[in-house]
Amino acid sequence: MSADEPQPSVPDSSAQSSADEMLDVEKTDPEEELAKTTYRTDLGLEMAADARRVSRGELSSEAFWERYDDAAAAEFGDDYRETPNPAVDSATGAIAEETAASLGCAVGSMASVAAGLSEGGTDDGDADAADADDERTWGMVIDLQKCIGCESCTVACKAENRTPPGVSYNVVMEREKGEYPNVTRTNVPRPCMQCEKPPCVQVCPVSATYKMDNGVVNIDYDRCIGCRYCMVACPYDARYFDFGENYDGEFAENGEVTSPEYGMDRGPREDGESPIGNVRKCNFCHHRLERGEEPACVETCVGDARYMGDLEDDDSEVNELAASSRAFQLKEKEGTDPNVYYLK
Repeated sequence: MSADEPQPSVPDSSAQSSADEMLDVEKTDPEEELAKTTYRTDLGLEMAADARRVSRGELSSEAFWERYDDAAAAEFGDDYRETPNPAVDSATGAIAEETAASLGCAVGSMASVAAGLSEGGTDDGDADAADADDERTWGMVIDLQKCIGCESCTVACKAENRTPPGVSYNVVMEREKGEYPNVTRTNVPRPCMQCEKPPCVQVCPVSATYKMDNGVVNIDYDRCIGCRYCMVACPYDARYFDFGENYDGEFAENGEVTSPEYGMDRGPREDGESPIGNVRKCNFCHHRLERGEEPACVETCVGDARYMGDLEDDDSEVNELAASSRAFQLKEKEGTDPNVYYLK
């Protein structure tokens, strides 16, 4: 059976609209979320709404930062002024350096943010591997007809990334329709979408969230100030705040072995130390991708519902599946162009 052929007896006509509706039901209340921070709720709501307009092509990145420059400088102070302006970038239709120079924050590109995190690699092998990785665009395809809702992806993700209570990079949304015996069940796994036009990157006032050349959207925990504006800007509710909680009494060595994210050993979890107090999210298990391995959720999927690979490779399975007539993206009208595709 080819990728274009839905499996028999499984309804798929409303799969996309149903998945979008499930996201809306699960959505965190933005005002309640921002009310927990020390930063302005009204400013966060306005910036998040306009960041989504940038993704949809209704507002330019240049106009966005011209609009919010004064307010961001007043609200975030040196955290905003001393970091590269998040709108300055080369190929993404962002603002010119001349315009950035007139704003309250430093002139610099998001590439400089990403480069600052990769200065540890020194040998030629590391450099060659990085160059090869940058030539890819990592993408994921999830077959909704194969997903059985077992949530092994959720468990594998938590185990791999050592996420604390309240932080789950992979969730499975569920919906049942009909009455017995005519009942259908829809399971929609939802990792971070790794958007091509991510509003979370646009809205971040301190350039903590940035998009890598390989398509993965990452977070610099040392730069993140925990304002959570990115959380309310994300149309997929795929970001979480680390309150510093632990599974006390539930696991041996709880909090002693930390997340391997971004290849950095931060030691035991401690109050005031990143990633506590930061926003966190799925990054396609980037540390595993760099080792030539699949993300934990893909490797563990019981139904083989997940596929991982290079969307730019015409010969790759994910490229073929993403181009099939069964494929769709969540919240397509948001203009974010996710690198996660679903098969009806």
